[in-house]
Amino acid sequence: MRELLLIFLFGWVNCQLLEKSRSVWVEQGLVRGNIYNIDGKHIQIFRGIPYAEPPIGELRLKPPVKKTRWHQELPAVEYGPPCLQFMDFHKNDKFAKANMERQNEDCLYLNVFSPYDTDDESKTYPILVWIHGGSFLAGSADTGIDMEVIANNIVSKGIAFVSINYRLGPLGFMNFQNGDKLEGNFGIWDMVMALQWIQSNMKQFNGDPTRVTVMGESAGGAASSLLALSPKTTGLVHQAIIMSGSSMAGWAIHRHSQPAYSVDNLVAYFRSLDEGCEKWINEEDTKEVVGDEYQHLTQSVIRSSLCNYQNVKINCLSDDMSQPDKMSCLRKELNFSSPLFRKALSAELGVSKMVVDGDLIPSSGVSLVRNNARIPIMTGVARKEWGHKKAMFYNMHQRDGLKRSDVEEQVYRIIDNSFHETASEKLANSTIQLIANATIVRYLETPNSEFNADQVVGALQKLESDIEFVAPCEREVAAYVERGVPVYLYSFDYIPKSPILESERKIYSLFGTKPVETRRTEKSEMLDKSAFHGLDHAFIFSRGYSSNFEISPYTKREETMSKILCTMLTNFVKSGDPSTSRFSWPIFSGNNTQHVSVDVPLKLLEGEIHFPDAQFWNTEAELITRYVSKDSETDLDPDADLTNEERVQLSAYRRSWFALWVLVIIISVIIWGFVIYCVCYASRSPRNRPYDNILISKPN
Repeated sequence: MRELLLIFLFGWVNCQLLEKSRSVWVEQGLVRGNIYNIDGKHIQIFRGIPYAEPPIGELRLKPPVKKTRWHQELPAVEYGPPCLQFMDFHKNDKFAKANMERQNEDCLYLNVFSPYDTDDESKTYPILVWIHGGSFLAGSADTGIDMEVIANNIVSKGIAFVSINYRLGPLGFMNFQNGDKLEGNFGIWDMVMALQWIQSNMKQFNGDPTRVTVMGESAGGAASSLLALSPKTTGLVHQAIIMSGSSMAGWAIHRHSQPAYSVDNLVAYFRSLDEGCEKWINEEDTKEVVGDEYQHLTQSVIRSSLCNYQNVKINCLSDDMSQPDKMSCLRKELNFSSPLFRKALSAELGVSKMVVDGDLIPSSGVSLVRNNARIPIMTGVARKEWGHKKAMFYNMHQRDGLKRSDVEEQVYRIIDNSFHETASEKLANSTIQLIANATIVRYLETPNSEFNADQVVGALQKLESDIEFVAPCEREVAAYVERGVPVYLYSFDYIPKSPILESERKIYSLFGTKPVETRRTEKSEMLDKSAFHGLDHAFIFSRGYSSNFEISPYTKREETMSKILCTMLTNFVKSGDPSTSRFSWPIFSGNNTQHVSVDVPLKLLEGEIHFPDAQFWNTEAELITRYVSKDSETDLDPDADLTNEERVQLSAYRRSWFALWVLVIIISVIIWGFVIYCVCYASRSPRNRPYDNILISKPN
């Protein structure tokens, strides 16, 4: 009875909000959405509009193709299916959970939320395009988004809001060499196609195509950073808001060695040989990433019969195929129906990355900005981006005492995996070790050389935050300033006084195979509590929810933070200046190096963002990378040209070879010992003694 009453009340409220439907013509045909009355303001919502042909069949693993015409009215009243997910970051999203179950390769849809003026239906508003994050492996246009909050925080302030899906993982970022051209970046091409659709059609939804701002967070921030610079988006994008991400980051654009998502590398994991896979996915890493669901998911696949948790064998792969031929084969037969296969592959290869293709992405690093910066940006990072990372990520969750070697091992790993990716070329192991030593002095050294686990975890969180977010942001800002392009720089520093609840779903054998949700107060594993990655999202798109974190209770102080942040964002979208009536935000330039601390109250801070953290990585560490000359590098480190995986394999091979020689020596010693023993034993035998009792008589 109670459930029926709730359904009735919800339906009644929905009827009060929904005023009427509205149909508009776009290039492809007629599309129908709904108009709502929210707090006296009319807002039109169109969800699930296809902006490109489904990227399936012959269009799979290719740049998107413009959507053709449809001949009947298209209802746009619910979100389109999310793109296939390669990680479960948003599987249990508060707002997108039900839609996540519809994930599909046919996923290139966008959504429009825009003001509707009943007195002037031709009035247009500036457009804000949201690009979701998720390591280019997960997420969708509706993850973490409360539609009512969007209406109040953004649309009611005179902004037309658009959110888009784009392809993820190998489907969006597999790359291959086609003649002298590197092809890939399909997920980024999807974004370009969506921006082209906006130029052609948003006027029909009361959006102004001459005032388009892209905004993204994390991987979406890196994509927004790239879209602001790509020659292919000239005239499509006029401003960018870049939150906690940058195309300067090593995890965003591939720099050196073979790309992890190159077709040659992927085929090695896909291809089944008589003796098994050409390359095996690390089972322990898969178990760690997949967690409690691992045993449950493995029941649906037979690893011994198919390669790396695949459900369907790829039969068209053979020796000596060209890269285009491999792509053609995968286009037809690659099957991602196994969730375990998708997650295991992502755990093995890491974040999907963009690649320099000479077209959409002409170059990488600072040169990309110096040659292409042209539109104003608003950019920044959280105070400690990885401040919510748990000790288990650093293998320090069960450590009572730490030795220096434990700390050195973790620092070296971070430098090799994070900083090394930002370098323009491979670094020698000796160079990485040199930077790691300097890093320990900079972040972790203590007068008594003792290491406390909590302090070490906090320092490692800050170390990774600085390498992956702060330093790239500062490099990008400096290059924009060189070009004389306006930059508004900020640090998100707000910390809620209310508890931050963390939701987690685990499988307990007592309750069967169905995951059970638990909620606990997020406990920071560092000494100082700081704003972390994605926390700002909770004040823009929802009332305190971001990924699996939720601020509860959501107090008036949180509402104040939300109002301040959203006012600045929408002011930038409308006028190119985020200043408010009570706070003047200066442009960051060579003459005025002030940035804003986004907090309650707002503050102006002098100097570079989080100074001197970025300075260490962008200056000192960069100088160290050039410390060892190329001439001596080979002598100092013959393995410098190997990838991490190849180094691990070579190290294992050397250990095996060493163990083999030790075994040979031991066996040789045993054999020679046995021979010597036999000789000695034989010499003691009575038969070998001289016959002193034999008399020989001389002949007469």
